[in-house]
Amino acid sequence: MTTQEVLSGSRFVTAIKGLVKNQGVTLEIGSDFNALREALRAQPERQCLAPPFDPEVSAINESTGFWVLGRSRTGEIVHTQAMRTVDLGGRTLSGYLDEYFRDFTPAGYAIDFPRSRYRGAPGSRMIAGKVCYHGELWLKGGPGGFRGAGLTAVLARLALVKALLKWAPDYVFGFMFPLAACKGLAAREGYMHTEPGSLYWAVSGQQRPLETWTVWMSREDIRHILKIPPIDLFDELEADQRRRAAAKAA
Repeated sequence: MTTQEVLSGSRFVTAIKGLVKNQGVTLEIGSDFNALREALRAQPERQCLAPPFDPEVSAINESTGFWVLGRSRTGEIVHTQAMRTVDLGGRTLSGYLDEYFRDFTPAGYAIDFPRSRYRGAPGSRMIAGKVCYHGELWLKGGPGGFRGAGLTAVLARLALVKALLKWAPDYVFGFMFPLAACKGLAAREGYMHTEPGSLYWAVSGQQRPLETWTVWMSREDIRHILKIPPIDLFDELEADQRRRAAAKAA
């Protein structure tokens, strides 16, 4: 990365931290995933980590991962997300997931592995090189929560830019439930590429599989979002939420 990109990325992250703090959320960024796991024990909605970020089942440390934790003014955990490197071993992402998709099991489900499957989409057959996985993305909703407006957008962008500054990956990828993607969550988080029909998790006791789609960004995509001030999108989404709330109350 150039010096100018590092400076732009640092300013971008600082701007997002300021926006978030003004909304009453204090961010903590760390790399001790044991500490993250212990912190989540106090949050009933987020009590466990998915395998890629669980230090009991996955080798992850300061050089391979980081997490973001957000707390409200009362100290309640209201946000999580995490990023880690993935060694594709010279393969494409599709080739890697053909063999290792079971390592990306969603947390909180009783997965029937023999009946689960992965199907690579065109983008994943192209993604190669230095790659990061973005997961654990959660923002508290409901009363006292923050889901559905500006914070959803800026928080995800913070992690994407932090990954760019830390590792300069060729690609970042994640998984998203279809309904969330179709409602625009992928675009809101900054992801420019969405591929349906990637992972099909057979859940014990359920007939229909739990489907997730692949979302991904190239390094150039992340560099592009650096050019867009986060305050612009934040203000637009916050204004839209206020309009919706006013229309609902009328």
